[in-house]
Amino acid sequence: MASRLFNYFLMCWINDTVSEQQLETAVAKNYITEQEKRDIIATPK
Repeated sequence: MASRLFNYFLMCWINDTVSEQQLETAVAKNYITEQEKRDIIATPK
């Protein structure tokens, strides 16, 4: 099951309103998992 904020960060990534560094911070704060971050980054903008 995806983290509660996964879809939010995914949409931000697609809309180019979040950076890789910000996603790393989201992982550090346990908002998303490391695997989810990799999945988001692999998604085309």
